[in-house]
Amino acid sequence: MAASWITVVAPYLPEIIRLARPMFTRTPPLPDDSQRLRLDVVDTQIVELQDAASQNADSIAKLARDMQQAMQALQLGAERMERRLALAQRVTLVATTVAALSFCLAAWALAR
Repeated sequence: MAASWITVVAPYLPEIIRLARPMFTRTPPLPDDSQRLRLDVVDTQIVELQDAASQNADSIAKLARDMQQAMQALQLGAERMERRLALAQRVTLVATTVAALSFCLAAWALAR
């Protein structure tokens, strides 16, 4: 079960990792401790964080849609397998009945 989930998610892992750890603007060392420059850097960092959050939300939504499609495919496959199992059980019952009748017929023929 876990292996099938990993195969669904694996193609998206590089994108998720890339979006999860964005390269944020670093605060440069300021020799004069200018308050305006610090606020500019903080504003830039806030914008980058908002962009990263929106990209992460988009990626999560895409992953959720793909997971929903995968779950629907698994459910369809499970329904098909249930039908095949029911058919196999019926065929087995018929084969067992035929074999028992053949055995009885052979025993009757030998006894005569």
